[in-house]
Amino acid sequence: MVNKFAACAETQDGSGETTLAPETQAPSAATTVAETEPEETLVGDDVPELDFKGEEIVILGRNRDWVADEIIVSDENGTIVNDAVYKRNSLVTDRLGIELTFQGVGATNSTDNYAVRDALRKFIDSGAEDVDLVSNAAYVAASTQAEGLYRNLTDVENLDLSKPYWSQGLNTAMEVGGAQYLCSGAIFLSYYRFIFATFFNVDMFNNAGIELLYDTVEKGEWTLERQFTLAEQLYKDNNGNGETDEGDFFGFMGNHDMIGVDGYWASFELPILTKDEEGYYKYALDLERTGKAVELINDFFWNNRGVMRVNYKSGDTEQDDIAQSFANEEAAMVTLRLYECENDLVGMSNYGIVPLPKLDGNQEINRSAIHDSFSVYSLPNFSFTDDELSMLGAVLEVMASQSFKTITPAYYEQALKGRYVNDPQSVAMLDDITQNVWIEAGILNCNAIEAPHKTFRDAIKNKYPNAKKYRHLFDAGIFAILKL
Repeated sequence: MVNKFAACAETQDGSGETTLAPETQAPSAATTVAETEPEETLVGDDVPELDFKGEEIVILGRNRDWVADEIIVSDENGTIVNDAVYKRNSLVTDRLGIELTFQGVGATNSTDNYAVRDALRKFIDSGAEDVDLVSNAAYVAASTQAEGLYRNLTDVENLDLSKPYWSQGLNTAMEVGGAQYLCSGAIFLSYYRFIFATFFNVDMFNNAGIELLYDTVEKGEWTLERQFTLAEQLYKDNNGNGETDEGDFFGFMGNHDMIGVDGYWASFELPILTKDEEGYYKYALDLERTGKAVELINDFFWNNRGVMRVNYKSGDTEQDDIAQSFANEEAAMVTLRLYECENDLVGMSNYGIVPLPKLDGNQEINRSAIHDSFSVYSLPNFSFTDDELSMLGAVLEVMASQSFKTITPAYYEQALKGRYVNDPQSVAMLDDITQNVWIEAGILNCNAIEAPHKTFRDAIKNKYPNAKKYRHLFDAGIFAILKL
């Protein structure tokens, strides 16, 4: 951004009543997703009428295809989500009198989530203040907050993070000691795309005379123990050799040594970090509950012939393999991100979607997990003037509010509910899934606290029988809690 200047406020713009779903609270997280109503009924922003006279706003971000198209697209192409992003940007640029430019970092489709962080470090070290907004993977941005790379967002004029188009769950997780450096929500497609859910083959359940999982969830009985039973019940030894091996039909297929187990932190309500009286992080891991979780997950993956374990592949491409196997009807249940609705599952009409299972029947709500690579925005710690910060606050706020009105309905309603999901019960279940997302500060700040959630992965991969026995591994980060 060169020769920036502020515009004068003239009139208030953006009003309306919110039609939001109720918030759901978790010990370290909460999130709100709008029920997609007609645009005119959705809550608006409070940014006044502004004109920045063609100012260029440069956004630094990842080149990877699953996130680049959530920021800028070159033109309309007749596809729902692409055209919604194009419309959002057109409305934002027209309203504020700006130009949006995307500066991608890394090779096309690179899986290096640290490239943006490294590029920002170079900008700050060299004094070259050539970008205005930074988009990056949440866990990378969160784990580097203490480096001083970002500006505090809580005092930026025109930016109101309490609005429902911002993720209140992320706000709760990321606000530390009265400061907050990252924001996300409706402004990013990945906030929806990266939610984990259980996909199941409706026809296979019906043919086996098994209650569909929608009803199991509604009755509060969707637990890992129930999934264990179903996986065994639905398994078929296709080659008749009496062994569980490739070529059999599995009740469940999933990754057991990487992101495939991360979702259990949320679905089992296992907080890693909470806040002390001063608003700083404190270690909160419940070893008893975590121990029970490790035992149950190990039993599920290693002692159930109906479960097919899929090893991690670089770039999380094992998720594509699982989705393709599910589309080929090689498994009755899988854990996947909603993003797969846009790819390997396109054309498959006989699947349903429900949340991940609970730890046990004592847990009231089926919580949803979100992959920690979803995108967040930050303001680089450059020497912005107050007027420049006010302009960038307006850009973020209007992009978020307009995304709420254009992109969220397009993706959530037309794409997920209309084009990709043909089951009306899954439509209702998607509302529950997105409304009950649990964002865990201990996972987003993983690299700052010795990553206890990675030990959770190791405990499953290596068949540790009991988390309490390995307490020293889970407690490794207790003295390294992040304070900003």
